[in-house]
Amino acid sequence: MIYFIYGNQGPTVKSQIKKIGASFLGDEKPDDLNFIKLDGNNFLVQDALDECQYVALGYEKKVVSLENCYFLLKPKPKNKIDADQNFDELLNFVNSGGLEESLFILSVTSSEVDEKSDLFKALKEHAKIVQIADPDEKGWNEYVRTYVDKKGIKIDRDALLELASRTNGDVGLFINAMQTLTLYTDHIRYKDVTKMVARPLEDNTFLIFNLILEGNNAEAVKLLKDLKISGARPETLISQLANQFRLLNEISYLVKKKTSPEDIASELKIKPGRVYILSKYVYRISDSTIHNTLNDLYQLDLDIKSGLVDRYYAFELFLLKFKTQ
Repeated sequence: MIYFIYGNQGPTVKSQIKKIGASFLGDEKPDDLNFIKLDGNNFLVQDALDECQYVALGYEKKVVSLENCYFLLKPKPKNKIDADQNFDELLNFVNSGGLEESLFILSVTSSEVDEKSDLFKALKEHAKIVQIADPDEKGWNEYVRTYVDKKGIKIDRDALLELASRTNGDVGLFINAMQTLTLYTDHIRYKDVTKMVARPLEDNTFLIFNLILEGNNAEAVKLLKDLKISGARPETLISQLANQFRLLNEISYLVKKKTSPEDIASELKIKPGRVYILSKYVYRISDSTIHNTLNDLYQLDLDIKSGLVDRYYAFELFLLKFKTQ
């Protein structure tokens, strides 16, 4: 039997591996002999298949979990063990349907898998695929409330809402933040969350975007300096900022076509609130300025990656010089 489990939520992926493995073993208690966990970044696929072939003496079944299956990602990252991998053997094993006495679980913590690869197609036909979906806003708020209730954690309502917002659907990030906060205090308040849990980088980028469009360039630079201390890379911020300007360009086009905010949100697959916020900038910045800004950000990113400019200084200079007209 073969399973492929994937999704962005690392703790949930691990929970599913444990649950499915325990179900397969039935009355046998999982231990180091019948439940083998391997890291796909360091362990060859053919060696993992060899593990599937042998069931330890005294056991009837065996689970082999190959985690971090980087070779199923899109794009596929480079790995030092690639030259020694026998992916053909893995493909043949999947096409055979696996072994009755062993459960082979492949997994990766990402939703970006290569669905057009031969291996994924084989898994889809001959294995059971479990995709861990990211929770929507309602589901996420319900999850954090349930977690807090089960753990008996004392936390103010506004603090919980802020924590849910800052962890933004990331189960692993939420659990780590909650562990940090409960070590810090036995009664979590709003100020504790703002002090101990960083705002998502995308939210900070959106804040920088708003600041420069409002003409608060100095505040945008101040925020960038704060982000520099926390290790944020200008290349990531530049990419996210460019995405904001592309989105504004699309909204501007649709607004000028008299498209309703609800229809814009539906067409662009974003929250209506985001449409309302960005719509107010449509007549403050010209289309030509948006296009020129996108070109400037592209050139800035290229110059940084080419080593022609200092990444932080060049981005600071861009923020200071930005004008809507």
